[in-house]
Amino acid sequence: MAMQEDLLGYLLGALSDDEMRRIARLLSDRPELRDQLDALKEKTDVLENAYVPVDPPSVDLVACTLSLIDRQSLSVPTEGTKASSGADLPSRSGSIYEDCDSVKLSVPTSPIAASTSSRWLDWIGVAAAVTIFFGILLPTLTNERFEARKAACQDQLRRLGLALTQFVSRSPEQRLPAVAESGPEAFAGVYALRLNEAGLMPNSEVRWCPSIASPDTSENTLVNLGEIQSVTTLHQAPVDQLKQIQRYAGGHYAYNLGVIDEDRYTPPKFESRASFAVMADTPLVGNLAVSDLGRSDELSKWLGHDGRGINVLYEDGRVRFISLDSLQAMPDHPLLNHQGNVEAGVNIDDASLAPSWRPPFTDVPQR
Repeated sequence: MAMQEDLLGYLLGALSDDEMRRIARLLSDRPELRDQLDALKEKTDVLENAYVPVDPPSVDLVACTLSLIDRQSLSVPTEGTKASSGADLPSRSGSIYEDCDSVKLSVPTSPIAASTSSRWLDWIGVAAAVTIFFGILLPTLTNERFEARKAACQDQLRRLGLALTQFVSRSPEQRLPAVAESGPEAFAGVYALRLNEAGLMPNSEVRWCPSIASPDTSENTLVNLGEIQSVTTLHQAPVDQLKQIQRYAGGHYAYNLGVIDEDRYTPPKFESRASFAVMADTPLVGNLAVSDLGRSDELSKWLGHDGRGINVLYEDGRVRFISLDSLQAMPDHPLLNHQGNVEAGVNIDDASLAPSWRPPFTDVPQR
């Protein structure tokens, strides 16, 4: 499904330059993808050939309509006056009138009835126009806002992905930031602290997804949510403050919990895999039961982007928006490991993401 979407975007020219180049390389290496692209092109050609253009309105439509209104206004009687006959109308030979004789405007015979009827028709017309206007405009505005927020979040994920790539390049073993197995550093959001200490966190605001309201920093909280704490603070903070740091440090995003490699828990080794999820946007609150992650009606309440889906950053730097329906059908759910738990991956290719406060394993001590 994802590859078909990429191929369709490639066919329509709707992908970024990097994505277009990536798909072009895949097409040159994989003949079956070229066959899929040809099949998609046949379907789009059918739609294009079936398109019938609509004749545009006459270029003088407005002038013609206004001239007809002008002619009728001259023939409508007002109180104490006599209706003009056709002979009384000014002669405008060669004007727009000659082209509009086939169009007639009906006029009420009674001036009082005309006035009353006109007012009612005006109100009804305005009400109908407003209803139609908002019926068309509101869905468009809502969708444009959704697309803008989704794009802004994807841009932030790419920036964080670049920071992670730089972090990995400085690591002797080329591994992603480590989530401790237990203790104060045993939470997914420790990524933000490690990136910040390495001087790679763009700014603290990049942690908050544009589709979800940021926490109110004016509240009487134990930590300043506008700042990223240090790893040293984790070990010195009182219990209540530690819990808040763990909950808010990663912002609205989910981070890779690590993997089991040869019976040992470890941060994932960075291999630029296209199918290995590194980060995703997810709600700040995360008390959703694991059993509810497979239910669309429950999961949509906890997701950003109007509950439609999530942006996922993959190891190769690609960011993809996954709809809620597609998320449930994926063989490798980005928010669950292969055993269906919100825990570290069971092998080196099992990517499992979790909100900031989540430890790598259930019920491990975090202080």
